[in-house]
Formats: sequence, structure tokens, C-alpha cells
Amino acid sequence: MDAILEDNPIDPELLQRLGKVITLCASVESWVSMLLGTLLNADLGASSYLTNSVSDALQIKCIRALLGVHAHKEPATKDVVDLLDRADEMRSERNELVHGLWHTKGCAPKTALINTTNLDRAEIIRDRLVTVSDLDQLIEDIETWIKDYATLGAKIGFPRNRGVPASIFIEQS
Repeated sequence: MDAILEDNPIDPELLQRLGKVITLCASVESWVSMLLGTLLNADLGASSYLTNSVSDALQIKCIRALLGVHAHKEPATKDVVDLLDRADEMRSERNELVHGLWHTKGCAPKTALINTTNLDRAEIIRDRLVTVSDLDQLIEDIETWIKDYATLGAKIGFPRNRGVPASIFIEQS
């Protein structure tokens, strides 16, 4: 077993950035969950019990459906859908990074190949080269998404608890 691990060392810079991607994506998942709770007019704490056992992909699908039903009442629906599209892309990339098989054989320093299998794409099995700068870009994209979520949420009123008219990003007096 040790021989397998020693023959395939992943650069610590890649691993450090992968860890940051994972923790930032957990924040995105939490914010998506709170958006769903808002659209359901739920207490955000209570709704988190339900959303913790529901996949992010399904939560996003539910949000899209609810936005369609409430499009006439919800301001900036297109902006929220754009935000969801970006969250879905990041979720997919995170899943590829986390669930793919990493190896470095034949790779340049600070790079790795990630082998993934996905029946939902044309190229079912593929190897993807990942670099430190690729992960830095993903980290930047996630951080930008979080800022955009907070800005849009404050503007149009999400996430918010049941019975509260304003976003949690707006100070209540």
C-alpha cells in the first residue's frame, strides 16, 4: 500500500487549493440551501435539517421550479437563475475534483491528471489536467459567486427567515 502512495505524490500546493475549493463549496451549498428555504417561506434553521439530506443538484432543480412558479412575484428572477447556473457549474467541477482519481505519472510539477467517469456527458471517461492556476481560478470564481450572492440577496431580499421581509445581509434595527 505504501508503494502505491509513494509512486503517486500529489503536489502539496494542489492539495492545499483543493482543500480551499472544498471548504468554499460548502459555503455555496449552504447559501443555495438558504435560498431554497427562503422560496419555501421556511425558517432557515428548520429547513436546513431537510436540505442537509438533499443533493445540491436537486436543491437547485427545486429552486428553478419555485422561481418558475413565483416568477411574477419574485424580483430579478433572471439574476437568480444566472447565479444558480454558476453554482451548478462549480458544483460539477468540485465533484470532478473530489470524486475523480488523481495521478501524477508523466505530469509536470504542480499538475495532476484527474480521471473521471460520467454517464451524463459525451466523453464518458476522461482525463483532465489540473494545475495550480486552474484551482486558483476556481477559488476566485467561488469567492466571486459568494460576493455576488450576498449583493443580489441584499438587493432583492434573500436569504430571509419566514416572516422577515429583508435579507439576512441587511441589518435589522
